[in-house]
Parts: sequence; structure tokens; C-alpha cells
Amino acid sequence: MRARQPDETAGPRRATPQLTVAKHLLLDWLDSRLGAVGQGVDARELQRSLTLELRDAGLSCSEDGSPETRCPEWTLSGFVGPLTVQRSGSFLVITSGVGIECGFDESAYVYSWNGEKWVRVWQNEQNTYTKGEYRPQTLQRVLISPFNRANDYLILTLGSESWCASNWHDVYYRVYRLGPDQEAQPLVNGSEWTAVGWRDPPILGSISDHDALIEYLGRSIDTGILAREAVFHYEIQHGEVKRTDPFALGPRDFVDEWLKTDWRESNAWSEDTNRRAMLEWRRKFDKDDISGRFIDPTMHCQATPDIWQVGINFTGQSESADSKPNQAYFLVRWRPPYRFRMVAVSDKPSPDCTEKDHRADDPERRLFPVQDWR
Repeated sequence: MRARQPDETAGPRRATPQLTVAKHLLLDWLDSRLGAVGQGVDARELQRSLTLELRDAGLSCSEDGSPETRCPEWTLSGFVGPLTVQRSGSFLVITSGVGIECGFDESAYVYSWNGEKWVRVWQNEQNTYTKGEYRPQTLQRVLISPFNRANDYLILTLGSESWCASNWHDVYYRVYRLGPDQEAQPLVNGSEWTAVGWRDPPILGSISDHDALIEYLGRSIDTGILAREAVFHYEIQHGEVKRTDPFALGPRDFVDEWLKTDWRESNAWSEDTNRRAMLEWRRKFDKDDISGRFIDPTMHCQATPDIWQVGINFTGQSESADSKPNQAYFLVRWRPPYRFRMVAVSDKPSPDCTEKDHRADDPERRLFPVQDWR
């Protein structure tokens, strides 16, 4: 692959089906090595041994190695990326990658002890190399739900798009059920183009036997801050997936998420009393191209202690009679810790909401501990 000239018919990142051949040759090698180690194998030692074997075979490269082993500046085609081995309960999780233009296309594999040897029970590869379908990623985490007597496990993968420039790329999160079909489609499949370079790692999450929680810096409709804390919580019961609280960590972020999410979903986050009127307001905005600036500060409504008012100055509006409103005020019910519901929307502020609350939208509020974001 290193010797091949760039193929003008190749897909995104100059990827071709030859990558799948390389992935499966690498996978065959991993299977053979895992089949030869015992149940009590040390994950760190196994990772070190496999990494050395790849290096000695001349398949890996490094940023500061000798001229013979230094990674090329642009395309990593023909090289194998960093390999990781980790224990997750009774499972071994291995990630590996093959080189593409400006990065690595990483895959994940899960092995289980069958009483005699380690056998592969799940895999996650991307083997479709067409525009819009091929989404190579750097895998930040592969998490497996804790042990349970039903032997029913969920797997959460967290990743980000690899690339050589810019802080803005896609993050990815996917939830799978561990079962007989190693290539089953994900139960949850989410992504967003956002500020991955602003935080390391760019995405965190957790998984149990019935839910998944994901957090990252998502895009904001506020053109002044650009990014905000985005949280996604999914309940997974009997094969059904439902997004549930928390949808956000503050009133502004909730309004942002409510405006950007399809009404078929966000209407469930809206109280019944004014739902029809709120739908009419939603129709005035294009959720894919909405932007503006939040009116500072968020206001607390003294007459109703669990209500906050969030104002927005929308940008790009004309002054014609049929133009969209330039300002809107959203009344949000907030019950601890992070249960939000939309109460009403108006083009005028409520006279009951006059208490400034600068702490309502604390930008440091997070679900995962600060130390987890290295």
C-alpha cells in the first residue's frame, strides 16, 4: 500500500477496499496471538508485546523516530496505528488502526474467555469507503456494561474524526448490544461536527445494562460562544431506545437543544398547556441554520421559583412584514438536578422574570468529573 500511487477513484481520505484486506490480515494476526495466551494474561504486557512485534516487522511508525520509521507528513497508508489492549470486566478490548490520508482508521474488537481460550465475540470496523458513509475515527473509549447475571451486555464506543488540521471535526458515539451477530447495527448512532480540539478527550461517556450517558462540547446557536456542554442520555429497555433527561445542564443549553432537535422528539420536552403555540414558534425557525446571541443574563422568575427566562437575539433576520422575529423569550421549568421542560415562548419578556441569575448557566457545570477531561 505504501508503494501504490494515489488512486483518483479512491473514496474519502484516499480509502479503498484494500483497507479491509489490511484490517482483516491484522485481525487474523490478533486472533492467533489471543488464542495463544492464558485467561490471566496481563493486558499491559500483551499490548507491549504486540506493539513490539508490529514495530519489529516494520509496520508501525512514530512522530520522532529514525528516518526509516518516522511517520510521513500527510498519508499514513501502509502503516499500522497504535494498538491498545484493555480489560473490561471479564472481557479483553483491543483497538487497532490502519493508515489513511492524515490519520488512522481505527477498529475495535472484544474477546471473551470460553473456558479454553480467548475468542472474538464482537467487532467494530468501517468497511464502506464511499462519500457520506465512510467515517474513520480515533477511538477514545470502548466501554462495556458491568457484569450481570443475565449475561446481557451493552457496548459504548466514543470516537472523533482524525485529521491533520483544524479544531473542528466530528465526534461519534454508538451503542451496541453484545450478541451472536458480531456486526449488528448500533442501537444508538450519534455524531456532531464540533470543537474536538478544545478538550482532551473530546468526548466522554458511561454505560450500564440499561442506559448510556454521553457528554462533549457541542455546537451552540450562540455565535459568541460557539460551543456548549452537550449531554445525551439514552434508556435502553427490551430493545427499545428512548432519549431522556438530562437533555442539558442549564436553561440556555436546554433552549439551544430544544431548538435544534426535531419537534417529533422535543415536543415531549414541552409542557402540554402551550404546546400548540410552541409548535407555531418552532415553525418560524430553520433548526439547521438557526443562530443568534443569548440575552445576558438568564432571568429567574420570582413568582414561580422553578421557572427561568432565556432570551435570544436572532441573527440574519430581515425587516419585512413576513420576517422571522428578531427576539424570543423562552420560559423554562428547571427541577433538580437537570430536569428541564419548555413552558412557553413569546416575543416579549415576562414581567414576572426580573431576577438576574448569572449562575444559572455556569459554563463549568459538567456531568463527568473535571479530572476525566485531561
